[in-house]
Amino acid sequence: MNLNRIVDLGPASLENYLETRRSLLRIASDLTVKISAMEPVRTMEDMNRLLALEQDRKWIMEMIASCSYIIEWLETGRMPGNRRGIERRAGYQREVLTDPSRMQAMQAAARQTESIPSDQEEFRERLERVLGVLTERERDCYVLAHGECFTFAEIAGLLGISKSSVGTYMTRAQRKILLAVEGECRVG
Repeated sequence: MNLNRIVDLGPASLENYLETRRSLLRIASDLTVKISAMEPVRTMEDMNRLLALEQDRKWIMEMIASCSYIIEWLETGRMPGNRRGIERRAGYQREVLTDPSRMQAMQAAARQTESIPSDQEEFRERLERVLGVLTERERDCYVLAHGECFTFAEIAGLLGISKSSVGTYMTRAQRKILLAVEGECRVG
């Protein structure tokens, strides 16, 4: 059976995906009937034909699964399998995690740069002054959460403290940073 033909299915709409899935189901059904009609296999040639038909059926079943996935996505308006859409997730669930070793390497490369424009140098000094008002634990939690995008649970695991402690440190850090930034704005 030659399945290598190109068919224009029209625009990517729910109706077209439903029709495509129906036609794929018919093809899979026909292949199943052909496979069952070939049994029992008596020659090596029959075995090779049977294996080719089973491979074709496997590909068709994968196409059906892909169509079903897309149909569910189009019907619900969100990725299948998720209980909530991305718009209803918590902030830490929407954040992209960064490998800490990459962050350290980038920071080291930034420090080694000799020709730093004055704006960046001034920004770095302000950032160091603002982070300087934090305790070591508050700074660790704040940098892991905002600089490296770790969740509170991951930070708690890394630092060996409870998740609620991380929340407390973050609240204190944000309050101190806000006060420090407001103080700098008044002075500067």
